[in-house]
Amino acid sequence: MHRREAASVDSNSSLAAAPNNNTPTITTTTTTTFEEQGRMKSSIPLKYYEPLNKSSTSLQLQDGSLSMTTASLANSSNSLSFRQRLQGFFHTHSEYYRGLLYRIASLIVILGVLVALGIGLRYTDGMPKSEDFSKLSFDWKVNPRDYLTPYNATFQYNVLMNGHAHSTYSDGKMNVRQLLQWHIANGYNAVMVTDHNTIEGGLAAEKLALAEYNDTIVVIPGMEYTIHMNFIDINETVHATAPVPSDEELQRVIRRVHELGGLVIVNHIPWSNTTQGGRQQARLPNHPSIEQLISWGVDGFEVVNQETFDMASYQAASQRNLVQMVGMDIHHPSVGAQVWLTVNAANMSRTSIMEEIRNRRTSFLFDPAGTRPRAYVDSPASYLTLTPLTYLGDYFGMFYSDDKGMYSFQGTFCHPEILTVNGSVIGWFIFWVIVLMLTFELVRLCVIWAFQKLANTTTIMTRNKRGRNNSDV
Repeated sequence: MHRREAASVDSNSSLAAAPNNNTPTITTTTTTTFEEQGRMKSSIPLKYYEPLNKSSTSLQLQDGSLSMTTASLANSSNSLSFRQRLQGFFHTHSEYYRGLLYRIASLIVILGVLVALGIGLRYTDGMPKSEDFSKLSFDWKVNPRDYLTPYNATFQYNVLMNGHAHSTYSDGKMNVRQLLQWHIANGYNAVMVTDHNTIEGGLAAEKLALAEYNDTIVVIPGMEYTIHMNFIDINETVHATAPVPSDEELQRVIRRVHELGGLVIVNHIPWSNTTQGGRQQARLPNHPSIEQLISWGVDGFEVVNQETFDMASYQAASQRNLVQMVGMDIHHPSVGAQVWLTVNAANMSRTSIMEEIRNRRTSFLFDPAGTRPRAYVDSPASYLTLTPLTYLGDYFGMFYSDDKGMYSFQGTFCHPEILTVNGSVIGWFIFWVIVLMLTFELVRLCVIWAFQKLANTTTIMTRNKRGRNNSDV
């Protein structure tokens, strides 16, 4: 360390220090000016003692002038170890790094809270529904007779029926009144209400139709059994015993339906045998073959389901003289009607219509594109309020996949659950968070630099303006 001593001396006096002849010198004159209650100047020579360490820079006064002996500053710098330099660097910028640490910690806490909140809401019961069906209306009337011909072109009919429909008694979105109104608007005058594993929806719809829509639409109660077989024209529920029933169980329930006076119709076999997403299995594992089902005594097959024409089931039903049923499998009001079962009944009653079906005197109208008018619904305010939070669950759900397979409509699933953690997605998420954090820091530093530059410029301009004003005075 240099030791400096300031002394007041006469401008003619001088203090000489013995210079080192082998060391180059730089001679400068140092004068300090003070402005105090007016203009007063005084020159104060500074006295430096030569340091003991000759390798460092030395300053000397010669004849009232300041003489600086320069040694290599690089030698002093090079004498520091890398660790010392690193410590010095972090010490110099300690405030910035402390603030950076706070910002990183805050970001981690915020992300943790958002992940927990978003994923937690995904598994919370009682959340607001995304659609409000309370104000549904069907202000149109379609008549498929005007533009469609029966599959058997010469077939005469007075009944247009949907053989497969769901209400809010299972997984349908429309209550029984709305369900009847949707069918009337789309040209139906008969419908089989077949909720999953319960007859209650069909019975409620039949009661309403007889009380308020007796001249407009006929309801035939039914239910859709676990493996998607419709039990129609019955008045009580045939209970399922297992999510994936055995062959013996299926044969037992078929016999039970026949005891109740009903018919067994096997639904949408192409849909049931389609490969379940992410697996190497069918949606309904071990679904019986058409030949097995016929040998067990089923009465018919759903040969058209929505826009799908099941050629294999149609051929089997035609060859074995089985019931050829068609159905919309309606759940949501936003779909159009695509298929109508045609029946020529003696009168518009449940008994008369079922008599024609049992005797295989039916045909159908088919329009894969569907009717044009649709009913769309809005989201309720309660759902919109929570949407920014619930969508967090969908976003952070990319970190894992929870595949439960096909629902059995008995509170369980037809496939074993597969839980997969997407490690690569998590890694890339962390990478992009770091990139965004670095970008934020660079932008922050640029903004701080720009504002400091602006502040300095403003200060200089203000001082210059004051200087000009003082000189004018």
